Amino acid sequence: MDQIFKTKIMVKENLTIDELKAKFGPLYKLDIPMSDDTTTELILKKVDRKNFDIGSKIIQKNEMQGVEFFLNSLTVKGDPEPVIKDFDALRSAAELIIEIISVKTGNVQKL
Repeated sequence: MDQIFKTKIMVKENLTIDELKAKFGPLYKLDIPMSDDTTTELILKKVDRKNFDIGSKIIQKNEMQGVEFFLNSLTVKGDPEPVIKDFDALRSAAELIIEIISVKTGNVQKL
């Protein structure tokens, strides 16, 4: 599992949001409160099927490891490591990650 965490995508270049959107598609900005009363900003890409499948399996066994996996694999700008090392921030990020990985539901109507 540690090897999965090390395969994160980190964009080291200083790309603009428009350039990141062109490269990765839809993006999400997370403002995560840290324990020291600062805020860390991360830009995450939309989850793909591979990361969703892996992350879902990890989350079933350990929610925080699943959140760590999603932060590492979806972050395209910013450094998720300070968030991962700060347990309170990681718990805050967990609430935000749910919105990104949640499935949108449609409606079924009997005709």
